[in-house]
Amino acid sequence: MYHSLLVNSRFNTTRFKKLCCLLVIMSVYVLWWGWIRSFPMALTSDDALNFSRGVVRFSVLEFRPHFPGYPAFIGFARLAANWVDTTVAPIWVSLLSAMMIPVLVARLVLLLSGSWTAATFGCLLALGQPLLASIALSGLSDSAAIMLFLMALIAAMQQNNGWVGLWLGLMLATRPSYMPLAFAMLLVPYLGDRTGFTIRAYLQAGVVIAVIGVSCLLFIWAHDGAAYFEEGRRFTLGHFSIWGNTAEGNTNSLHQWYVSLSKGFGWAGIGSAALSLFCAMYSGLSSKSGLRVNHSASHEIKQKLALIAAIAGMYWLWVTVGQNPDNLRHWAPVLFLFLVVFSVQLALLANSDIANEWLINPAYICAVGAVLYCFTLGYQTYSSVQRQAPIQQAIVWIKAHPQVNIVGTNYSVNLLRDQLVSYSIYDMYYPSSKWALRAAAKQAPKSAWRLSGTRLDQQTLVTQFLPRFIGERRLFLYQISQ
Repeated sequence: MYHSLLVNSRFNTTRFKKLCCLLVIMSVYVLWWGWIRSFPMALTSDDALNFSRGVVRFSVLEFRPHFPGYPAFIGFARLAANWVDTTVAPIWVSLLSAMMIPVLVARLVLLLSGSWTAATFGCLLALGQPLLASIALSGLSDSAAIMLFLMALIAAMQQNNGWVGLWLGLMLATRPSYMPLAFAMLLVPYLGDRTGFTIRAYLQAGVVIAVIGVSCLLFIWAHDGAAYFEEGRRFTLGHFSIWGNTAEGNTNSLHQWYVSLSKGFGWAGIGSAALSLFCAMYSGLSSKSGLRVNHSASHEIKQKLALIAAIAGMYWLWVTVGQNPDNLRHWAPVLFLFLVVFSVQLALLANSDIANEWLINPAYICAVGAVLYCFTLGYQTYSSVQRQAPIQQAIVWIKAHPQVNIVGTNYSVNLLRDQLVSYSIYDMYYPSSKWALRAAAKQAPKSAWRLSGTRLDQQTLVTQFLPRFIGERRLFLYQISQ
């Protein structure tokens, strides 16, 4: 009788805890949705414009969108276009995908730790990231690809190999630059003990990925034919050697990543991420390390954490070498994988023997510190009065000043040409654009202007257009003098 009452009491307590966690998550989501919808749905870059054009007519050769084409993302956007305007359909896909990311973080944390409290904590940490808002309103494929990758990781933890292949295949068709994440997932089957299981996992997932890949290739071939491969060669060489601002094409890129991450997340954020991922890998790979956790499955949990940390570390290395440090959104997969690892580590710490030796549980200290850090990081974002993206602020300013006739820019050239049809827009990548601006300034003073994503020394600064979130670029407007 007493045992039955005790079991029922524990069951009711667990149900009550679940209900409280779900209510907290739903309440914060309602607040976040009301806040994010206060921003207009508008294109924020040339890449977003390319995706928007690709919804109407797909052609990689016409940059609708640019190589490699992102067929799955275009498919999602075309599906969304059944309910919203085609111009903003990609933005809606980005937004809805971004909303799923915190839930998937919570699901992963719950699978690994079994703690609803830790899962709720991970979800709220993910929702509190300013970078989440940035990728949500970008109209780009980052958030959709991260969502699909997290779904693949969840399926892998549950050993559902067919679903792993489906989500990874769609992820690669949504954002092919996430290929290193797919390669890193090859480590997951090694969590099993049987060689036969590992081979079967590769075959089951690989077949599904191959089917999706062939389908996407046929879709692209139907629109662009063999010329697609020549465009791919040209675009890839250009990305790594000319305009991509990667470590291969620019030896300063490594330092730029160092500076960009420290400015975006601060030394505390980057240091915490690196330390957490390193500790997870060390704890999982070393039999002499790790906390003394009172749980029979703790060794398996640490192995899975080490795997997730290794995936994050491998992708961090790829981003540093192969992606543009001007765009912090490239670091987003590392950020959300770190939040999964960190939340599970706190759950392990809360249940460890070490916690019992402290007067105050160190897990609670870390949790409070993480919340305070996220609040500090996001305060400028969530209290910002800016609603338009910097490039949209610039467009509004230019339209409001009739003396502006010619604009030179190194940022969002095609978007400016699309939305400022009556203006002459010059691409500052070409040296001839500088001569054209100076000639125009001599003929009609105050008619020529320069929009830049970086500060220019020998120009007259007129105004700045401030970013709304981490990951958006501040723009500077200069008047060209004679």
